[in-house]
Amino acid sequence: MKKILIFAVVLSLLVPAAAFAATEFTLGGYIKLDGWWDSTQNGAYMNGPAPRWNDPNNHHGNFRMTAMGSRFNFTIKGPDVLGAKLTGFLEMDFEDSANDTLSASNIYVPRLRHAMFRLNWPGDTELIFGQYWSMFCDYYAEVIEDGPFMALGTPTARLPQIRFTQGFLDGGGGHWTLAGLVGSANPIGGSSSDPYNASTNAGEDAETPQLQAQVKYQADLWGKAAFYGHPQAFTASVTAGWERAVSRFTGTAGTALANLQGGATNGIFANTYVNPWLLMGSLFIPVIPTHTDNLAGTMHLIVQPWVGADVDAFGFTGDSTNVFKYNNNTFGGNHMQFNEEALERWGILGELQYYFTNQWYLNTAYGFSKVLGFSDGWEDYYTNSATAGIGSQVTAQQEVDATLWWRPIAALKFGVQYSFVHSQYAADATGAGVFPVPGTAQGSFSKQGDEHRVEFAGYFYF
Repeated sequence: MKKILIFAVVLSLLVPAAAFAATEFTLGGYIKLDGWWDSTQNGAYMNGPAPRWNDPNNHHGNFRMTAMGSRFNFTIKGPDVLGAKLTGFLEMDFEDSANDTLSASNIYVPRLRHAMFRLNWPGDTELIFGQYWSMFCDYYAEVIEDGPFMALGTPTARLPQIRFTQGFLDGGGGHWTLAGLVGSANPIGGSSSDPYNASTNAGEDAETPQLQAQVKYQADLWGKAAFYGHPQAFTASVTAGWERAVSRFTGTAGTALANLQGGATNGIFANTYVNPWLLMGSLFIPVIPTHTDNLAGTMHLIVQPWVGADVDAFGFTGDSTNVFKYNNNTFGGNHMQFNEEALERWGILGELQYYFTNQWYLNTAYGFSKVLGFSDGWEDYYTNSATAGIGSQVTAQQEVDATLWWRPIAALKFGVQYSFVHSQYAADATGAGVFPVPGTAQGSFSKQGDEHRVEFAGYFYF
């Protein structure tokens, strides 16, 4: 019996080895320790608004350390097929949806980040299948927090997709690429507890795929500068994206047409439609260039403006930080929603990076986002109430980070960073715990909020 078990184990190992004989695997990734002191209770990624100045529940120091941002990946090289090079990429980390709020001893579980394969043909032709970066993700600020500036200049996402890229018009030192993407649309709701897109929507909250297109130009016009430690030439691109989402309001006493027919007072039966979209321009400019791999004394500038509707931290996802505008109509005492409109925003990211030596460099980044056309006609996504939701809507936000990096060898990297976030809310809010407003039992919360953070990180790359 023991010999049979041993034979079975050996056979199970030999069969995959034979099947994957033409495939090469390369392990990569890093171990990351991230620690910070924050003046408020904001999350690890700093994508939420800064708490109001006099909110007593959020204005005390907060010190945290975590290793959940550590990652590992596999790059897979397959056999040539159809005249193309076949490669794959699989990456995971340990970030939980609850971020850093739960016990480190039992909550960090592997999370899929990327799972894609690509075919590359001569002539700069590429076809990608799988979950991978959105085309809005070309430039991340080199700062310590994961997912930096995602609501302030880098609205971004990973999504299941099919992407085609074609290079063209080579010559004169420049190179153009044109790319198109068909991907899974981002939902604008879906939880059974949300007033919009709840269970009556059966999870169907997008009628189209998400469509993206990009045109990019890159040329070594006067030299290169470092981007994440690698020399890069001048690059300019324009990226656009769109999808069509469905919204159905469920109400509190009635959630379907049957309720309306049965005489419910707030049965709602109209599907309404939102068209999230995003337009972004990107410039990578070698300000002080190099013509070799020596990065000492070099500097780059990144400028990335964007404008869009239903834009949020992970792209145009339309989650709880957005509000919508509805033209309302009543019929027979029942409420009907129609002509839904998503809130529009614009933003910009700027980054300046200077290398003192090949080991020491300074990164400064600034992000800004502002609402367009906001007024009292907008209603909060979760409450459907202009009075309850508008006061909590952030109409403008900005962040500045300054990070000093030291990378003594390729495998080690350390950084220390100061960050400041300022949020402008649409209106004052009331609540217990602050100095009472005359004639009321509650206090008034400020329309503005600030956040300060000092952060440290160490990385071991493998």
